[in-house]
Amino acid sequence: MAGAPMSALSPTAMLEDAEARRFLMLSGTFLCSMQVSAILEEYIYVSLPGFANFFWTVAMVELGFFAVSALAVRWKEYGTQGFFIQKPQAPWLLYLVMALLLGLSQGLGKVTFRYLNYATNTVVKSAKLVPTLIISVVWLRRSISGAQWIAALLLVLSSAFMALGEQAAEPSYNPVGLVISAVQLLCAALQGNMQEKALKDHGASITEAMAYSNGLGMLVVFTAMQVSGEAAPALEFFLSSKFALSLLLLRSLTFFIGALALTAITKEHGTGAATAVGTARKSCTVLLSFLIFPKPFHVNYVIGTIAFIAADIIYLQVSSVRLARNKISEGELGELAGDMALSPKSDGSTKVSSEALSSATSGPRMRTDVA
Repeated sequence: MAGAPMSALSPTAMLEDAEARRFLMLSGTFLCSMQVSAILEEYIYVSLPGFANFFWTVAMVELGFFAVSALAVRWKEYGTQGFFIQKPQAPWLLYLVMALLLGLSQGLGKVTFRYLNYATNTVVKSAKLVPTLIISVVWLRRSISGAQWIAALLLVLSSAFMALGEQAAEPSYNPVGLVISAVQLLCAALQGNMQEKALKDHGASITEAMAYSNGLGMLVVFTAMQVSGEAAPALEFFLSSKFALSLLLLRSLTFFIGALALTAITKEHGTGAATAVGTARKSCTVLLSFLIFPKPFHVNYVIGTIAFIAADIIYLQVSSVRLARNKISEGELGELAGDMALSPKSDGSTKVSSEALSSATSGPRMRTDVA
């Protein structure tokens, strides 16, 4: 936005500014959609009559929304003929492994709700940052700041306190949920880093990565449904209950709308703004879970929630600093690109200036990390 940043505008000025109003609208859409999705999901798991742990089915429908939307976009981009003959930029093997990891991550992420309450599970799933950082350092050779490691440590402490609180307060507590969560976090971290490799190293588009990983991931989840014996009873249950089917579809739709809103925020207002509303969403999800679906109180829940919010705030600050540095770098690159564009030479410098201009003016990619 030209002029003062949104953080420096008064509430009245923000309402009068078109870009600020759109930011507020997108943020409100994201927060409302994701909270409705979370409330519906927890209701399905704990209060829906007849729901017999059909967690893989919930994952299947969620993947379906993203796969269909990505395929629709590619159909629009390439047309009917191009849609079928267009070859992926990233290797098939990479997408097959991504799909396996995504299917397991989404499915196991739902299965953990069988053993852990919704608030605890939300906190534990956010600890995906820990294996993501480790894999990023070891495999992708990325540099990680000390603040990021502190945020990761706080997430580990938060997960531990939430788990200990549930162990003390819930008679039905089962540590198997933490084991499944650990496997799910590893799968999610590996899948996220592989997606980064497909996008950055192979030049794949986000719609390509979403279409192949989510589409093939549905096959992984469907296989798990068949092996576990869930497919037939789940199909019978949801087809026989319009209420249950409506809740399932509405939950996935609101989650999908939230993902689209976050993507728009990232594209139009940057990663810092998207991280801010994402942080608010996670914190609200945990607090609303305790308010709407009462759980036995334990002080460890309070400590775990405080540590969780502190980790989110630190990570938000890290993202803001990184975004500011990227903007400075892009500005310097833009000046360099402009200089080269104004001074073409016969030794191939014109091509370099085109690449520099492209890098300097390219926008952010679609954001998919909304879970």
